[in-house]
Amino acid sequence: MLRPQLCGKIPYSELETIIFKHLGVINKKVILGPKIGEDAAIIKIGSKVIIISTDPITGATKNIGWLSVHINANDVASYGIKPSWYLCSILLPENSTKKLIKEIMNEIDQACRELKVSVIGGHSEISPQLNRPIVIGTMLGETDYGKYVTSSGAKNGDKIMITKSVGLEGTAILASEFERKLNRKIDNKLLKRAKKLLKSISIVKDALTAMKAGGVTAMHDPTEGGLMNGLWEIAEASDVGLQVYESEIPIAMETKEICQVFGIDYLRLMSSGALLITSRSQKSEKILSLLKRNKIQASIIGEINTKKAGRFLMKEDGKKVKIRSQAQDELYKAIRDFAL
Repeated sequence: MLRPQLCGKIPYSELETIIFKHLGVINKKVILGPKIGEDAAIIKIGSKVIIISTDPITGATKNIGWLSVHINANDVASYGIKPSWYLCSILLPENSTKKLIKEIMNEIDQACRELKVSVIGGHSEISPQLNRPIVIGTMLGETDYGKYVTSSGAKNGDKIMITKSVGLEGTAILASEFERKLNRKIDNKLLKRAKKLLKSISIVKDALTAMKAGGVTAMHDPTEGGLMNGLWEIAEASDVGLQVYESEIPIAMETKEICQVFGIDYLRLMSSGALLITSRSQKSEKILSLLKRNKIQASIIGEINTKKAGRFLMKEDGKKVKIRSQAQDELYKAIRDFAL
């Protein structure tokens, strides 16, 4: 029996003991199915493969159509593939207006045009007992067989990189959802910049640029649970250990200040907009150089080692913190506590 849970993802233990044990029939065309640390499925069709990902938007009430497209596009792009086709289910509360429906669809249209993605279908309905609209998106991309990476490819000796900075999505959501309250606690200009971080949430360019450089062994989009959970997922998927250095992790001032107001940890805050990349050591500088030439901030933050060596964050004071799966994203803690 599934015990009562915190908001956010179902715990990994329940994924393994419940979800992964009820997957219908085996199909030989499925190259990659449900697995901890993997955010998409891969299906082989002839000499091509289709990458498919699905995700809902539940932690935000604003920009949900735009977010749905980009969050799902990020999952496909993390496999090194350009996203091409999008479907969505839009669930609306009773008494929703035409204006709300139009706003959501305008956002979806805008985001798809930005990424050159086609909307190919979906569903929309008025649903009972909802107190907010929910958008559930599905994104697909196509490539030749073997021309992709997964979260499972990291190897001992690889370097670990991250693009942009941690906590971007969580920062932007908190700045938008609690703008009035934050206005009284932090500088107005900083708050405006924090809201604009939403525009940095796509990692499609990051992922496709890194792939062009060569040497990428794995990529992962750190969403719920932030950087710490993203690192754990990539290590779990690849069955490896890792060591990451706190002093090398990029963090925006906007994220630092907003996390301080809420009393939350930016290393465990929803981090869509950042991309985790592992690469062969000899290729890491080439990847960094190409990313920076394309005006994408990127940093080496650690290295992959053996599973036996463990998974650790090296704090600036020299202490080692074990990297574990996160029970709940800090965003949900902030929403719960600030709503009281």
